[in-house]
Amino acid sequence: MSVSTTEQSIARRLKSPLLRFAAYEPSSGMLLLAATVISLVWANTGLLPNYADFWGTEIALRVGDWTLSLSLHDWIDDALMALFFFHVSLEVKHEVVRGALSSWETALMPAAAALGGMLLPALVYLAFNAQVGESSGWAVPMATDVAFAIALLSLLGPRVPAGLRAFLLTLAVVDDIGTIGVIALFYSSDIATTPLLIAAAGLLLVLGMRGAGVRSFLPYWVLGAAIWLAMEKSGVHPTVAGVALGLLTPLSLPTHQQTQRERAADRIPHLLRGQDTPTREFQQALDTVRRGAFAPLDTLRFRLEPWVLYLIMPLFALANAGVEISGVALLMQDELAIFAGVGAGLILGKPLGIVACAWLAAWLLKARLPDGTGWLSLAGAAWLAGVGFTVALFLTSLAFERPEAVAAARLGVLAGSFAAAAIGLTLLWKVLPSPKPAATSSRQHR
Repeated sequence: MSVSTTEQSIARRLKSPLLRFAAYEPSSGMLLLAATVISLVWANTGLLPNYADFWGTEIALRVGDWTLSLSLHDWIDDALMALFFFHVSLEVKHEVVRGALSSWETALMPAAAALGGMLLPALVYLAFNAQVGESSGWAVPMATDVAFAIALLSLLGPRVPAGLRAFLLTLAVVDDIGTIGVIALFYSSDIATTPLLIAAAGLLLVLGMRGAGVRSFLPYWVLGAAIWLAMEKSGVHPTVAGVALGLLTPLSLPTHQQTQRERAADRIPHLLRGQDTPTREFQQALDTVRRGAFAPLDTLRFRLEPWVLYLIMPLFALANAGVEISGVALLMQDELAIFAGVGAGLILGKPLGIVACAWLAAWLLKARLPDGTGWLSLAGAAWLAGVGFTVALFLTSLAFERPEAVAAARLGVLAGSFAAAAIGLTLLWKVLPSPKPAATSSRQHR
C-alpha cells in the first residue's frame, strides 16, 4: 500500500466519526454544553492558565499608522459574533420570504407567542431590578438559543410532532428579529458620524455590486470586512453589520442569470446527442446550471452553518460562560437582584409569556395550534425556549458595565437556562405519546 493511500485511509477513518457526530441532530447542543462545562471548570480551578487573563490577551491589527487592538474575548464577541448574526439574518430572511413566516396562517401563532416570550421576561427582570438601579439588563432574558433548544427537543426523537418543532423554530426566528432590533436600538452609544457614513456607503456599494451582476463572493467578503471595521469604530455594535449584510443577500438569482441557466439546461440534451464523451461546451453548460442551482443566500446559509454551530458558538461559550462562582457576590442586593431577575425571566417569564400570548392569539385571532400539538406540549416547548444561553450571554456584555453585574447576569443565564431545559424536557417526556412500535410480521417463525 502506498504512503498516499495509507494517508487517505487514516484521513477517512478520522473523518468518518466526525461526520457521523455532525449528522446527529443534538450534536451542536452537546458541543455547546461541553464548552460551557469546560469554561466553568477552567474559571473555577487552577488547572489551566487564568481564565480572565487568557481571554483578555490583546491582539492588534495594524495597517500603517492605523491600529485596531482588541482582546481575544472582544475579537470573538465583536467579529465572530458578527458572522453569527450574519447567519441568523440569512435564516430570518429565508423564513420571511419563503419559509414559515411567509404565510400569515402559519406565522400567527408562533409570532404572537414570541412577542409574549420577549415582553414578559423583560417585565419580570424589571420587577426584580427597578429599585436597585440595574434596569439596563432587561433584554438579557428575552433571547432564545435556537440551536440549543432544537437540540434538546430532538433528544425526544420521534415523540416530537413536526408541527411542534416548526412552532419552536418559527418562534426562535421571530425572537431573533426582536433581539437584533434591541441590539441596534438600545445597546449602541457614543455614535461617531464619519465611520457610520462609511459603513452606509459600503452597504450602498454592496447593492451596486449586486445590480452589476458581481457573483464572486470574495469582493463581498472584503467589502463586508471594511463595513465591519467602520461599524466597530462608529459606536454601533459591529454585529449590526453582519445583520445588514445578511438582509442584503439575494434570495433569488438576477433575471439575466436565471435566463442563462434555463438556456444552458435546454442545450444540455443537444450537446450530449451523438457524443461518446462530454465536450467543452457541455461542461460549460453544466457549470452554468450548477452555479444557478442555489441562490447566494442559500449557498451562504449552508456553507456557514457548520462553522457557526461547531466553531463560533462553542468558542463563544468558552470565552463567555466561565463565571467564577466564588467571585459572584450574590449576597449583595444589586447582584442578587440581577441574578434573580435573569433566572426568573427565563424560567417563568419566557414560558408564561409564550403560552399566554399563544392562548390570546387562539382566542382573539382564531390562530390554530400546530398539528399534533396540545397546550401542555406547547408549554413544554415554551420552557425549552427559556434556554437563552448564547445570545443571552452575549447581551450581558452589552447591558452591564460592572464586572460583578456581568458575572451575576451570566450566572443567572446559566442557572435559568439549565432549569428551563430540565422542566421543558420533563414535561414533554410526560405529555408526548411514545412512538408506536413498528408493525411486526403476522408470521410466527418456529
